[in-house]
Parts: sequence; C-alpha cells; structure tokens
Amino acid sequence: MSESKTILLLERDLFFRVKIQDTLRPLGYETVVARNQEDFVRKLSASAPVLAMVNTAIAGVAWEQVIAQAKAAGLPTLAFGPHVDLEAQQQARQAGADRVISNSKLAKDLPAIVMRMLGSSAGSDQNEAPGEDEKED
Repeated sequence: MSESKTILLLERDLFFRVKIQDTLRPLGYETVVARNQEDFVRKLSASAPVLAMVNTAIAGVAWEQVIAQAKAAGLPTLAFGPHVDLEAQQQARQAGADRVISNSKLAKDLPAIVMRMLGSSAGSDQNEAPGEDEKED
C-alpha cells in the first residue's frame, strides 16, 4: 500500500528495545516505540507501520487488546515474551498474533522472522509448526 518501512513496537525495557532497533535498522526498518496501549493506538494511526511487535510481559498493559487492535488495522503481529509463560503465549494466539515467540528466539532470529512475516504477510500462516514458537533455543 505504501513504501513504509516502520515497525511499531510495544516495549518498555530500554536495553531490549535498543537491541531490537539496532537489529532492524540495517534492514531498512524504522522502529517506532510505544510504552502503553494509548501510545500504541496513537502511533498505529500516525506512523503507518508494516508490522506490530508486542511484548506480552509488560505489566499493567492490556497487550491482548493491543494485539487485537493491530490485527483490526490489518497488521501482521509478532508477540514475544518469556519462554516459560505458556499462558501468555496462548492468550497472544487467541488475541490474533500471527507469530508468538520467546525473547531468546527473538534476540537470535529477529531479522529472519521479520523478513518471513513481511514477505508472506499476504498468506499469513499462523505458525509454521504447532509448538515451534514455544521452544527456547
């Protein structure tokens, strides 16, 4: 639709946020950071992102609603969080996340994951293999 290369990220942790931004920048992506649900919604309409990334471990944020809002806007959505929080992983899938992964998998494979999600966003396969995303590598 547009030439946007913006990724909208819901994340509060400064160090993890910078790691994500530094990983995506060489791929040509600008990362717009939201710290809460209201900020996410505002930036969702203002920044025309091509992908939403949501941390499921942020306390005090209705991240399930954030995922649903991103999906309602037509965005492919990547949820991430601790590998031991199986309940949050399931809730993220139920909220509509296209992909749910652990923090360690995100840190290790972010470029490939983003390229795969954006390259196949028209087909939007929920997860390549059931259970794959819960594994910590």
